[in-house]
Amino acid sequence: MSTPPTTATAKQRDPRDSWLVRAAVLLAVLAVSFLYVRGCQEKSRPITQDEAVEIARAEVTFEPDRYNVRFIQQGIPARGYWGVSFVDDGPNGVPEEVEVYLVDAKTGDVRPG
Repeated sequence: MSTPPTTATAKQRDPRDSWLVRAAVLLAVLAVSFLYVRGCQEKSRPITQDEAVEIARAEVTFEPDRYNVRFIQQGIPARGYWGVSFVDDGPNGVPEEVEVYLVDAKTGDVRPG
């Protein structure tokens, strides 16, 4: 015949069995993951969108009427670029001339897109 557990045996439970400890560990892992991801995002784009437009504008061979900017990641591992397109509209609003440049988001190097 077995004996019922005593209070001393109940106190020897592993702390990992508690739902409160499990929730705290999960919350800590999520917090560390969030901070890590935020830190990586900020380091990947030291060149701002406005700086990329100014860098690319120096390469344009005409006076653009408008421009468009997008952040693009290329390659493995991914490397960030600002894609900047400049457009010269004709008399009917139809684009007559378009030039596209990729500006490296880390170094500011420009290459034709």
